[in-house]
Amino acid sequence: MAREKILVVDDDLHHLSKIYLALVHQRFKAEACNNPEEIPARIKRFKPSVIILDSEEYCKINNKLRIPAIVMLAQQGPEYPLGYGDLSLKKPVTAEMLIKTVERLI
Repeated sequence: MAREKILVVDDDLHHLSKIYLALVHQRFKAEACNNPEEIPARIKRFKPSVIILDSEEYCKINNKLRIPAIVMLAQQGPEYPLGYGDLSLKKPVTAEMLIKTVERLI
């Protein structure tokens, strides 16, 4: 039985596949997207409980999101103010930390 729906957005296919596989392994219903321009359509169609995306994309759409987000921050990158209910993780992230963070938001 699948758990919550999680949308993962990242233009780095290696990082995208690692996150997607970690979620699926924990029985989340996950959908992967490597084109940030598709985010609004994917949210409308898939109706995720949580979205995981990088800080650059979050900054572009955070005021349009109506669902909690996990923002992936580059290790050397700046910190961004996050909206209510949102959490951040610094890359690289372990599968264990990712799952714990997802579970905090659902």
